[in-house]
Order: sequence, then C-alpha cells, then structure tokens
Amino acid sequence: MKNVNVSVEQLYRIVYKLFLGMGYSKEQAGYAADTLVETDRRGVDTHGVARIDLYHRSTVSGRVKKDARLKTIKADSPYLMVDADNGLGIILAPQAVELAIRKAEEWGCCVMGVRNSNHFGAAGYYAAKCVKSGFVTIVSSNSGLIMAPLGGKERIHGNSPWSVAMPGGDRFTDPVMFDMACSEAARGKLETAEREGKQAPPRSGLDRDGLPSTDPTEILQHGTLLPFGGIKGYCITMLLEVLSSLLTFSSYGKGLNMKDSVNTGHFVLLLDPGQFGDLSTYRRSMDEYVDSIKNSPRAPGCDEIIVPGEIEANAIRHHDKFGIDLDEAIAALLTDVAVKTGVLSEGSGFDEMIKW
Repeated sequence: MKNVNVSVEQLYRIVYKLFLGMGYSKEQAGYAADTLVETDRRGVDTHGVARIDLYHRSTVSGRVKKDARLKTIKADSPYLMVDADNGLGIILAPQAVELAIRKAEEWGCCVMGVRNSNHFGAAGYYAAKCVKSGFVTIVSSNSGLIMAPLGGKERIHGNSPWSVAMPGGDRFTDPVMFDMACSEAARGKLETAEREGKQAPPRSGLDRDGLPSTDPTEILQHGTLLPFGGIKGYCITMLLEVLSSLLTFSSYGKGLNMKDSVNTGHFVLLLDPGQFGDLSTYRRSMDEYVDSIKNSPRAPGCDEIIVPGEIEANAIRHHDKFGIDLDEAIAALLTDVAVKTGVLSEGSGFDEMIKW
C-alpha cells in the first residue's frame, strides 16, 4: 500500500478545515486538529487522523453536541470536577486539561474528574500536554465495552486507556512516559490489521464462541478483546475503570457501549515534583537514572535499550523533519469526509486537500 507524505502543518490545516466543514467553530476545530495531528506526530497513528470518521459520524448523527460547553462543577480546592456537556471528547477534554494545569500551578497538584464526555483520542496526548508544563501526570478514561473479564467471553469492560508521564532531566529532556490500553492489543491495532488484511497478534482476543482467534474482523464484530498479562492486566483494567467511571459518576459496565458511548469519564492527576524537594536534584537524578538504564549491559541481539516515551519523542523529531506518511486508506478516508462535509467537491482527490 502506497503512502502519501504530508507535513505536520499541512495535516493540521486539512483536519482543521474538515471540522469547520462539520459545523464546529474555529476554536473547536483548532482543539480537534491539535489533538489528532499531535497524536500522529507522536507516531500513534491508530488514534490520530485515522479516527476522524468516528468523530464525523458522531457529529452528523447528533449523538454529540456541537455547541457543548465545559461546565465546572467543583473548583474550590485541588479537586476539580467538570462536565463536558456531551461534547466531542477531542474538543472538550483538552479544555478540561488546561483547567487542570492552571489548578495545579496554583495548588501544586490537581485531581480532576470529567464526566459526560465522549471518546477523547489517545491518553498520551493529554499526559504529554501536562508533563510539558512540568507535572507528573496520570490520565485515564473509560471506553466502550470491548473486553471480557479474565475467564469470561462477554464484553463487560472497556480497554481502559491510560498514560503516565514524568518530566525529564537536564540532559535527557524528553518525558519518561507510556500510553497504553489494557487490552493485549489496542482496538486501533486490530482495525489497522483488518484494513490491511493482516492477522491480529496472538492472544489478542476471542471469537464469538469464546475461543482464541487472530481474525481481527471476528474479534471486533463478534468476539472480544482480552486484557494484557492475564490477571495483572485484568486487575489494572478494573481499577482504572473505577477511577474513570465510578469516581467521576460516569457510565460503566453495560451502561457504556461502543455505539452509544455517552457519559464517558476521564480521570487526571497532576503533581508538581518541586513540591517533594529540590527540582534540580530531581532533574539530575532523572538524568543519572536514564543513563544507568540505557548504558546497562545489553542482551544478545539488542542494539539499544530504550526508555518509555523515547520512541514517541524520536517520532516527533522525525515527523517534524520529514513529514507524516499516511497510507492510501487514511488519505481516502480524509477525502471521503471532506466530500461529505462539502469542503471538497465530488470527484476531487487528496491532492487537492494538500494545497489547502
């Protein structure tokens, strides 16, 4: 499958114009474009512009409110509770995180719950946004039912996407962080495998009869994903769902499904490392810690030891210099949405969009 190369700036302009075409304001389109393009910039292409059809369908169906406004429920302490007014998650969640950053700058920490939201994209986008402001960050969200509990075959859980990020040091300036779902393979990975005609990774999920399967279509349409690491992943999934769903008074269990993913909940924790001691000591220790890991003896066949977040940081530098490669299917998807929203005439191609 051929790739189409676009610069980060070109991709931003394309996505921005598509959301304007969906009827969103300039400010809203800016949030949406930043959320999706920055995710692709970080190399997480399963949750970037590849998801734009999901947001388009949610918009045209009326399932989300285009005129949604963030509502603050509690903000008189380090605790912050906000209502996303059933708006598009990739537009309302970034605004909520900006409130949390300001709260953490005031108090040295912030614990925020968001309810009545929708799919917010990649958790790592929000953790990266917070750690850039200097905060240790934990972000999690509930998600539509797609995963069975350990030993089960019926979808009871979402895959509980979450991200943890730590500020880097003086020499190793990139954040140490990860961004993952609690399923053995993320739903987006299986969607990519389905689109490319490939098999799902082993132990990804079960078929409709509860038997192991590597057929991504069978798993996605009739079966279920499985938690990573057996009992460990299953336990983490439940705890993250409690944080994101029950603690924020959002939907959970069978009250939350992939077709009607309303009242999605998010949990965000920000901590100022300077509140624990001298910040320069923290940064020096982080440099020494990362050095000790990267320079430790390597196993046979290993060329380099990487630390969490390094792949994404390298992807950012690469994409800023060489642009982002979109496969034909994603370019076609963006073109289709452009035609449906009326910002591109019928019969036009992706080449026209690059000129925007």
